Formats: sequence, C-alpha cells, structure tokens
Amino acid sequence: MKTRAIKITGLIISLVLAVFSVGCHPSIPHHSLGADISFIPQFESRGLTFTDTAGVQRDICAIMAENGFDNIRLRIFIDPTAQDGYSKEGFCGLEQTIAMARRIKAAGMTFSLDFHYRDTWADPDKQYKPSAWKDLTGEELEHALYQYTRDVLMAMKESGTAPDIIQIGNEINHGMVWPEGFIDDNAEESNWAALMGLYKAGEKAVREVLPRARLMVHLALGGQNTLCRQFLDYMDTYKAGYDIIGLSYYEQWHGTYRDLQANLYDLAERYQKPLCVCEYGANAQNIKRINDIVRSVPGGLGYGTMAWEPAWVLFPEGKASEDVLNIYRNLAESYAQTRPQTLPPVTREMAFDRPVVGADISWVQQQEDRGTVFSDKGVQKDILEILKDNGFNWIRLRLFTDPTAENGYSPEGYCGLEKTLEMAKRIKSAGLKLLLNFHYSDNWADPGKQYTPAAWKEYYGSGLEGQVYRYTNEVINRFMEEGVRPHMVQVGNEINHGMLWPQGKIEDSYMSFGVLLRCASAGVRAADPDIPVMVHIACGGQNEESVYFFDKILSRDVVFDVIGQSYYPQWHGTLDDLRCNLNDLAARYNKPVIVVEYQEHRREVNEIVRDVPGKMGLGTFIWEATSPRWGGLFDRNGAANEHMKIYPEFLANYPSD
Repeated sequence: MKTRAIKITGLIISLVLAVFSVGCHPSIPHHSLGADISFIPQFESRGLTFTDTAGVQRDICAIMAENGFDNIRLRIFIDPTAQDGYSKEGFCGLEQTIAMARRIKAAGMTFSLDFHYRDTWADPDKQYKPSAWKDLTGEELEHALYQYTRDVLMAMKESGTAPDIIQIGNEINHGMVWPEGFIDDNAEESNWAALMGLYKAGEKAVREVLPRARLMVHLALGGQNTLCRQFLDYMDTYKAGYDIIGLSYYEQWHGTYRDLQANLYDLAERYQKPLCVCEYGANAQNIKRINDIVRSVPGGLGYGTMAWEPAWVLFPEGKASEDVLNIYRNLAESYAQTRPQTLPPVTREMAFDRPVVGADISWVQQQEDRGTVFSDKGVQKDILEILKDNGFNWIRLRLFTDPTAENGYSPEGYCGLEKTLEMAKRIKSAGLKLLLNFHYSDNWADPGKQYTPAAWKEYYGSGLEGQVYRYTNEVINRFMEEGVRPHMVQVGNEINHGMLWPQGKIEDSYMSFGVLLRCASAGVRAADPDIPVMVHIACGGQNEESVYFFDKILSRDVVFDVIGQSYYPQWHGTLDDLRCNLNDLAARYNKPVIVVEYQEHRREVNEIVRDVPGKMGLGTFIWEATSPRWGGLFDRNGAANEHMKIYPEFLANYPSD
C-alpha cells in the first residue's frame, strides 16, 4: 500500500504541474487518450478482475483514468438478445451500456457512444439492418432509426450517463443499415441520398436530445484520402452534420503511417474539423507513433485517439502492465507540457534509371536441375552472366504462396519462397536488379485464374485482407533480412480481372478487390517505403479497359508507382494499339510504364516503350527468356540463339537520358 500511495502522490504532483504548465502555455491543445473497452462487462461476468500496478484490485476505469486515459467509448447494439444477435445475456445492449457508462462518469472521463444500428457487429463488411427493422424501408426506416436513437439518448440523459461524443454508425464508409444504406464504387445519387437520409435521422435525434454533444462520423479509412474526401463531400452536399472526423487505423487494412499522416493533414486543411483515430490496435510499438501523428495535425485539429479493446494489452490476465500504462501516462504528461510539432510533409517520389532490359527467368532453377547447361557462342556460362553480357540489367521472379500445396505448382517448391530467395542471391551476385512478382496463389495467376492459396481458405472479408498485408510484409522483410531487397515489387500478376478469387474477383464492383490490392501495396511499403510498387494488367493494347481499371483502383486509394502491361498480339492487339495505350497511360496518370511480359516483336516492343513521351517508358521484361517456346532466346539445349543479338543492337542506339 505504501508503494501505491507513493505512485498516486507522484501522479497528482505530475498532473498539478501539467495543469500549471497548460495555464502558462494556453496555446497547447488538449490531446485525448481514449479507448473502447466494451468487452469489460463480459470479462467481469466470467470472473475476471483488474488490478493496478501495485497489485490492488480496483475498477478498470479508475485505473485507466489515473494513467492518462480521459475518454472511454462503448458500442451499443439494438437488440443483442435477438436471434443472430451479439449476446443472449444482453451485453452491449442499452441496460448494460448504461451500467458501464456510470462507471466511466464516476472515473471523471469523457463518455463516447458508438451506435452500430445492428443487433451485432457493424463494420465495412457487414452493416445489415436489425431484426426489428427488417420489413422497414424509406421514411419508415429513417423514422425507426430516429426514434431508437432518441429513446436511447433520453434513457441515458435521465440516468445521468449522457454521452459527450456520439457516433452515428460504426465504420460506415460502405454505408449502414443495409441494403437501403449500402454504397460501393458503383453507388448512384439515389444510394447516397438513402444513406444520408438515414444518417441525418440519427443526427436529428442527437441534436434534439443532447445539443451540446459532439457528433463523430466514423470511417474505416485511416490512410485512404480519396475515399474519405468522397464520403465527406457527399455529407456536405446533403448537409449531414458532424463535429469530429473519426477514422479507424489498423496497419494491415489502412495503409502505412505515412498514408495516415498525409490523410489527416489533408482532411484537417480541407474540412477544418478535429480528427480522431477512434480505433487502432494498440501495442507497445505503435501507441506513441500513432498518437504523435494525430497530435501533430496542424491547427490543433488532432483531437486524439481511442485504442480498440486494449484490455489484454493494458491488463494481461487482469494485471496492469506497468510498461504499457507508462506509455500512456508519459504521453499525457508530455503532451500537457509541450506544444505539438508539425511533421515534415509526406511525399512519394521515385527515381528510375532507363532502360530496363529485363527477363523473367523463373523456370531456370527447374531447367538447371533437369540438366540444362546454358551457353553463349559455344561457351558455357551461368545464365545470369549470359544475360548481363547481352545487355540485360533486370530479372523478374514469380513467387507462389505455397507451390507444394495440393494443386500447387511444384512438389519440389519451385517458385516458392526458399527457392526464390536462392535465385535472388544469384541475381544480386551477378549485379542485376530484381523485380519480385507476387502471384498470391499456389499456382499460376492470370486473367483466367486467380485462386486463393489453399492455406488462406479459412480467411474471408477483412480476415483475407489482413492476411494479404501480413504475408506481403513478411516476405519483403525476409528478403531484406537475407540481403536481397527487391528493387521493385509487383503486387499480383495480370490482375485486370481481380485477384484472390472469389473475394477479389472483379465483377460489378471493384470494392473488395480494391481493398485487397491496397493491403498488398501497404505490405510492401510498410517494409520499405522506397521500394517501387508495380500494378500489372494484361491489357497491352486495350486502352479503354486499361483506363477503366486504373481509374477504378485510384478511386479506391490503391498506391502504386509503375504501370505494368502484358503484350501478346493474339490477345492484346497490334503494335499501334500498344503504342497508343502506353503513351496515353503514361500521360494520363503521370506514371512510368513497363511491358512486363512479351514474347513476339522483340525489337519493336522495346522501341515502342523507349519512345513513350517524357521518358516515361522504362523498359521491358521478356517472359521466360530461356524457354524455346516462350521467350525464345535459347534453344532446347540452353544455347543462346540469333534473337539474343537484338538486345545489344537496341542498346547501342539507345539515347542518353
């Protein structure tokens, strides 16, 4: 008890000093440190208790308040006891939420209320209407939402637990109360009108019952600026009100920390509203980083953060983690005494050397293991030496997730991680650059097949999205640990019909595919932000299809640096079609282009790419250069043939950049 008394006394002194400091520096904006701890009543009902750092059992809200937290959010479901509802015991229903809100108020903290408008979880994957509203549409549905919101807030007001911050919906970037309030990338004006009508019904109830409460609009788009702006612009168009912009930010779904910062800074300048990261997965590594980013938002518009369900991080097995609580405590004390500092602007600028003279030689290990020996002009040499001698400076390798899986590419593991790392080390030793090509499949991925790896079948929705991020990030980190950092990464192979089917198959909507591709890109950039990311489609001469594809993925906030195209005349048109398409894409999107697969018209394809205006044509990769059937630069015995001379001749006349 003596130890606890000393710690509490020390905290009181710190808080007094912090208050005094704020008084001396009135320009220091308050930064809120919050958390959603809606699981706590369930944990406690199962016998879990919480102790502070001195080992004393106390109310969790009081412990958190003493360690820098000042805001607690609770979610509320309409009828969690309904069939298919969240909880037969009524957890996260009105009665349980009021009981927990009393504890929050008693601890002296701000109370934030999160309306899900469902009987169970609502998030971007699922926003279906509650069972009691299943037959309602139009104005009747809006009125039901209004009346429910009003009744809840009246009950809380009368019980002395009125919320200070209120969310009309949870992660509503795909809408809410589906199907009426559903929106995707094909949403029309009528869809937006329906969604905003529902939102405004909730807003009306809030303003009537608790006019001093602050409304937060909550989008699961931490690093996605284009989509945030689209949603908020529609809110302005329909005069849907909000006081705080709330964003979820989970690294596996919402981009890199740079993406988060860039988005927050732009939204603050554009809409002049406070911003809150109202969900993030707290851990010892990211708590300070995320809070520092939010606090740095110019104009004092970084409201604060809310860690999502951090009980197991803050209180492992119910026992306070002094290390983690100290992070929050130190942040609260530091923020109260120092002015926020704006961070340097986020930029993504890539410099590329021309020309890229590349070859995909992913078959080489198999060929060599079967006895093929490569030669040039009668002299046996390593394949990489032959290619380098003839002007090649880049190699592309494809990567299958698990080629040894049932229905995988190779029981021996060819084109799997370990074999690809072996080949990457040879490429580095030869002084060549590496383009790593993720197929996100156990076998070939192309426009006709993009099947999900066998080991990922258990994942769906956000689970699959997170797995794409983790796998990509882990692979890139492994390459860097092995000393073979890729010089460029291709996220998916010929993905104009999508990837990771069925979830990521492009049919009417790009919404699911767009999230998967975003996660793949973020996985690369989180490992190393300076690795260029290529998006590869098989539309060499199809300009209309190419433009539609890239317009769509850009509208879904996919970050990439290079446009990759396949060009096979039997599928992709004439050489003039290729020329027109590449020239247009480079100018339209201000991104360099590479023909990352080709077989025929070797000289002409390289010349077309070379001549893209503005030096935006980086180069080419001939597909499977060592295959007599495909790339055709070697015969069946592994000897370089007459087609190889094209490349030294092409380079001899290449203009100096």
